[in-house]
Amino acid sequence: MTLRNNERGALLLLLTASALMLLLGLGSRELWGAETRWANIALQMLQSGDYFDPYLKGDPYYDKPLLSYWLITATAWLTGGLDHWSLRLSSVVSAWLSVWLVYLLGERLFRKGTGLIAGWMLATTFYFVFWARVATADILTVCGVLAAVWWYWRGPDDTRFSRYLVFCVLLSLTSLFKGLIG
Repeated sequence: MTLRNNERGALLLLLTASALMLLLGLGSRELWGAETRWANIALQMLQSGDYFDPYLKGDPYYDKPLLSYWLITATAWLTGGLDHWSLRLSSVVSAWLSVWLVYLLGERLFRKGTGLIAGWMLATTFYFVFWARVATADILTVCGVLAAVWWYWRGPDDTRFSRYLVFCVLLSLTSLFKGLIG
């Protein structure tokens, strides 16, 4: 799909505005709710070096699959430590990718411009932005499901095994963020 200059500019504006909405002031609010639990689990993983057995306050804690904790510990490793930013950054990146995937789906399934409108609608929805800036698996799950749907609609008539395999891998990875609900 080739974009003309004005379409490319509109997409760039959407993605830039989305990134700014999601990133500005990301570390200014203290941890709350489940974020403290996620921070404690990730911290114990980083301190112990055991990334396969999550612990919360010294007790095994297998409430969520490991992939979401691994994203936090990887971000903490890349940013140099566990803080508000490293804890929430995987959700922010997933939200940003979700906006882009909604754009791509709208452009593919409907007429030109629909993806842009859908992307702006998602990016400016209060609770989407709110939960995107919180360390939870919800936005990771949204992104994974959108990625699988986008992959399917890239070629719904293509019945090769590799296309089904990628689709199933995307959904399997998504379930490793949140659990079976994913």
